[in-house]
Amino acid sequence: MFGFLYSLGSYSLLFWVALLWSASMIHYAIRLWYIRLLYSGVPTPPIDTFFQGHLPSINAAKERNEFLDLFKRWFDTYGQSIVVFTNKKVLFFTAEPMMFKTMSTEIVKFKKMSNLPSRALYGQTIVGYKSILSGNGNNWATKRKIMSRVFAKANMGELYDNCKPVALRQIEELKTKVGSGKVLEFHEEIANLFYAFPEALGISGVDTPSAIARFEQIILDTIPWQRSDKWIQFGMSKEKANTIAMIKDMRLRLKAAVQKKSQELVTSRIGKNKDSGITCSTKDLFGHLVIANKKCTFKRNELQDLIVDDLMTIFFVTDNLVEQFTALFMDLAENPEVYQKMAAEIRGFELRDMASLNELKYTNNVLLESLRLTPALLRGVRLFEYAGEKRIKLGPYLVPTGVKIIYSQYLLHRDEKIWEDPLKFKPERWENGFHPPAYTYMPFFAGSRGCLAKHFAMMVMKLQMVVLLQNFELSPRIDQKNKPYIDQGLAAMRIRNKVHYEFVPLQQIEKNT
Repeated sequence: MFGFLYSLGSYSLLFWVALLWSASMIHYAIRLWYIRLLYSGVPTPPIDTFFQGHLPSINAAKERNEFLDLFKRWFDTYGQSIVVFTNKKVLFFTAEPMMFKTMSTEIVKFKKMSNLPSRALYGQTIVGYKSILSGNGNNWATKRKIMSRVFAKANMGELYDNCKPVALRQIEELKTKVGSGKVLEFHEEIANLFYAFPEALGISGVDTPSAIARFEQIILDTIPWQRSDKWIQFGMSKEKANTIAMIKDMRLRLKAAVQKKSQELVTSRIGKNKDSGITCSTKDLFGHLVIANKKCTFKRNELQDLIVDDLMTIFFVTDNLVEQFTALFMDLAENPEVYQKMAAEIRGFELRDMASLNELKYTNNVLLESLRLTPALLRGVRLFEYAGEKRIKLGPYLVPTGVKIIYSQYLLHRDEKIWEDPLKFKPERWENGFHPPAYTYMPFFAGSRGCLAKHFAMMVMKLQMVVLLQNFELSPRIDQKNKPYIDQGLAAMRIRNKVHYEFVPLQQIEKNT
């Protein structure tokens, strides 16, 4: 009797479990159907499965490093703006100039995402959520306004005067390392050069450029994996624990530097202005960061950490220059005639002041073409929402508020309808004052959310190219079995596999001949 009742209860339990599971699946299916119905007016490729949407195709493309290539094929078939579905998530993906214009001009509706991987690592703050790069709202606008004085085009001459001796000093250190000639990993050496430039902006005394470069590379290599690491729920490996300890140590050193800089500004009191009561030289980015954050409405007890967030951001965006420069030399390895023509122009040129850099017409075209073909930011994301509205117009489409907009400069710059021979590295396309149509060339984005330091970035890349090629002959030594490539699965450009170049001092070549 008891056995009969027990078996009956077991079957009853299984029945209710099955019923609840079926109900939840029906609810989930209805929810997916309704979500997709809301986007019925936006072009979308055929889904792989009802429940997974486009996720199988996306995952397969990532495995083959063809993530952006997949979207290029979808754009060619369905248009430059499409919607894709991954389980419950909806992504509006675009490489349409009109959408770039909308995002550049209507910034109130397009907000920076707060939960991106680079903000924190396993709970440890990296650049935070309110920095000059990641923030939104009035405080972000205040910081940008104050810091724009440093990066104004009219101020580039002063910054050049600070950057040139730093660049020449780093080149002399590289000469010592190279000797009469040596094959080096290009990315590592270029990082050592570019990470010295924050010193020219007043950010010094934290660590050596090479040490900061190594720190940044460890963090950047770790960030993409944190969301897939299940072990974090149960414990931490020694490597991850060491990485977090490195971040804490760097932030402590930066906090000490912030305290010192704040005291310097107070004691020097170079002058007063309506923004903060204290001002500093337009060569001093560090000082402007302190002033900008103090002008904002942040709580007093969080002020130092927020300034540290901005300093960490400066280090991280410096890596964009390193990746951009390395990608350029990947392209030059495939286009030796471009390298030779640029090197000839630079070696016949006298570096006098910043204005003299404008004489390097072909070199400028090479940099513009590199920024087109391999922009440091492959894609970005914005949260499209407007208070009080459930559905809003996005271009010609009506979409629910709160949708994620993913935009890709990489694909925009490779659109055959805009660019002739878009996959070819062709500096000549920029001759005779060529200007592409508005919002079709966006390596630095545009509008109020455009790169604050774009003029500085162009200046230091030209300066670095000049001092590099006036001192070394560079010859690619690319491993054809493990050729370097750009990881299409990430938003910011990361180059996989090593890029090797032989560095030979020009003096050594002249001596041998």
